[in-house]
Amino acid sequence: MLSFNVIPTGPLMVNCTIIYNDKNCIIVDPGGSIEKIIGFLEEKGVVPEVLINTHGHFDHIGAVFELKNRFRIPFYMSRKDEFLLRQASLHASMFGLPPVVSPDVDFDLSENVRIENTVANVLIIETPGHTPGGISFYVKELNLLITGDTLFAGSVGRTDFPYSDFNELKESILKLYRLNDNTIVIPGHGEFTTIGDEKRHNHFVRVV
Repeated sequence: MLSFNVIPTGPLMVNCTIIYNDKNCIIVDPGGSIEKIIGFLEEKGVVPEVLINTHGHFDHIGAVFELKNRFRIPFYMSRKDEFLLRQASLHASMFGLPPVVSPDVDFDLSENVRIENTVANVLIIETPGHTPGGISFYVKELNLLITGDTLFAGSVGRTDFPYSDFNELKESILKLYRLNDNTIVIPGHGEFTTIGDEKRHNHFVRVV
């Protein structure tokens, strides 16, 4: 049976989501705290098949390089955010944090691509605005949406970066609002929410 677990990782408490069955798993946005991630994998007795990221900011990729090499698995992300991988250590230093080892992207993700032949069928929804290559992941079997830093409980992602665009972010969120209201939303940081709650109560992008 397919399940998921969320582990807050790294110094900025990024929600790392692990989607798993009794043998294998997909790891989304491993922001750091690799010992916590490995501990969960060992506890469940599962082996990761692939790493996928919602976007390329340094706080979301902290454990990607080590996990990728330890398990010899591919890393999926939009290549539109590769420039952020190259700047990861610089951005980390702005927060007084140590350098981040940036991974190479093995497979480019784009709209309506499906990550198949793994533990779960993951639908890619392009959600730019916070970053040019921002992506959300929908797992129909779990009615689960992983939004990274696009949509939060009662808030939205920052758009004060030179490469960000609020209007683009708003259109991305409106696209996510087409999912059913009881879809569980796991944001990049903080508490879970649902599509219905955000449509009604998110003051940044509200439609009800």
